[in-house]
Amino acid sequence: MKKKIVCLVLALLMVLPLLVGCSQDKDIDDINKEASRYTTTLNVWLITESKLVADASALINAGLTPNKKTEDLTDAQKATVAAMSEEQLAAWNQVYQVSEAINKLSKAKYKTKLNLKYFLESDYYTAVEGAFDEHYANIVAGNVTGKNETEETILNEYGIPEPKYPTVADYEIDILYIGDYGKYATYAANDWLINLRTHLENAAVKLSSYVSLSYLTSAALNQDVYALPNNHGVGEYVYVMADKELMAEYSNDLSGATLYDSDFKAYLDYVFGAHTGSDKVYPIYTDNQSGKIDLDFAHYWSYDFDSTPGFALQAPDRFSIFGDSYANKATLGNNNLLADTAYMTALANKSHYEKTAGYVTTDPDARAAVRVVRGGYELKAQYEAEGYEVMVMQYPELTDAEIYSSLFAVGAYTVNAERSAEILTFLNTDAEVRNILQYGIVEENYTLKHVTVGDKDYVWAKPTRENVYVMDVNKTGNVFLTYPSSAADVQRWEYEKAQNLEMVTYPTVGLNYDADDKLDEKNLRIMNAISAAMAAELAEMTSDEIVALYHLACGSATNTEMANLILGIVGTDVTYTMGGQTAAIDVTALSGAIKLMKTTEIKTGELRSPFALYSEWLKAQEF
Repeated sequence: MKKKIVCLVLALLMVLPLLVGCSQDKDIDDINKEASRYTTTLNVWLITESKLVADASALINAGLTPNKKTEDLTDAQKATVAAMSEEQLAAWNQVYQVSEAINKLSKAKYKTKLNLKYFLESDYYTAVEGAFDEHYANIVAGNVTGKNETEETILNEYGIPEPKYPTVADYEIDILYIGDYGKYATYAANDWLINLRTHLENAAVKLSSYVSLSYLTSAALNQDVYALPNNHGVGEYVYVMADKELMAEYSNDLSGATLYDSDFKAYLDYVFGAHTGSDKVYPIYTDNQSGKIDLDFAHYWSYDFDSTPGFALQAPDRFSIFGDSYANKATLGNNNLLADTAYMTALANKSHYEKTAGYVTTDPDARAAVRVVRGGYELKAQYEAEGYEVMVMQYPELTDAEIYSSLFAVGAYTVNAERSAEILTFLNTDAEVRNILQYGIVEENYTLKHVTVGDKDYVWAKPTRENVYVMDVNKTGNVFLTYPSSAADVQRWEYEKAQNLEMVTYPTVGLNYDADDKLDEKNLRIMNAISAAMAAELAEMTSDEIVALYHLACGSATNTEMANLILGIVGTDVTYTMGGQTAAIDVTALSGAIKLMKTTEIKTGELRSPFALYSEWLKAQEF
């Protein structure tokens, strides 16, 4: 499916010159068709950071708007307005002004009115799910009739005809924000979302210029696309900044060495032994205040069955006895990590670094042979200017969490899918509407400030003193179309765009399963529980103990031998819970779970292993 979507974009790019070269008569026909299109009204469901905004939105969508004359208000509405505080009145007016400004654009461009419905995140998903249920109940009851559209006109206050926009039900969901994979998968499984693959065809070329192609091709769910990711900066780098003077002092060549291998360990041990006392140099500085040095590029075959009922979600950062290193790999293997040479060597060296007193520091002012730092694209130039040799230990990763952390979708019961798709494209490609939705009205909610960095002038948005309109930039559309929010942050979008060009796609993006995939939940829960217990034991082991465990694991050839070895370390009181029932894990149960994890093929009538399903997924992706 990902390849099909890429082909769609490329095909549209190829045909674009032909479309541009069409006859003038066809251009005129298109203009006439656009001019005669009917009006429609859509509900757009959003998350705000402000209760004032959410409360004001509820009043406006209930028909109480600031532009109404006092004599046209009911007694209850008059009482509501009279009881408002200054802040509530400000929010009421500002949310209405934002709505009017956005609608001025959407009506002119698409003949579409947008009802903006704001909720606090704590209330949002409950409201959305309740609205879907209510809408479906009304469909079943026969209360919903066709498309909500019209070509009628009405007379405005000056007696001039203008397009009439239909009224829509409060429960209607045309466009909605979704902020995590669990909700996305659940809503799609409930048939609450429209498959956008065909509805976005007309916008594919435009979207590909504004939204990362990696995003557009990675947002598939069960081979279809039900939501459009909002473009934003992906992940962070892990840098290893080496002190050039100390590197020159050490005569051995470290080219190609990584932080955890034997050559680099020898160098760090040299620094630890040679620079003590008054000229103390720590081998490692880390910006992780716990003093831990994370193992990067480790993928674990671990799954979460509890966050989203009916789905098995990847948990690749949670230790499992089975996994692989994914550095420079397009596909993953399935290894018993306790017997994996590269993994256990890295783990032993990690333990050596962390458990040797005086080896690791979290003091940013201390001198260190290498500084392990997480951050953005801008850090490389900063540390190079300070005299460090900067090596990228890990590039920013496009993961499921990144893709599904900020999406807009079209509700399945929308009055018009094509029009909703147009508005989705609008939010992700039009800077004017993005900045109104994010910041409000210029000179009312914010002012534009200028700052010069180097020889370049930048603009940023400073909220006014009266502003109460507060939105999270990651929840309102394409981040890169908005103004930066502070003077110190004016180069952020440049850095993040450059960062996105260097990002790598995690090998299992989009690999999640539902009940139809027949994943062997019982044995995977057993492996989850045992792996958690083993992770706790490994965290306490010294480097020598980890090496000893590695040799024992290499000598445990059968599943039963491996099960006995593991239970001898973690103990026999480890339990797992499934279906509300808790059971102890004995040798038979664990050896069965190990056998499952080793399975690489799907067998008819049997429950399946993660790696067997992964192998089938690779075939479907045409790897």
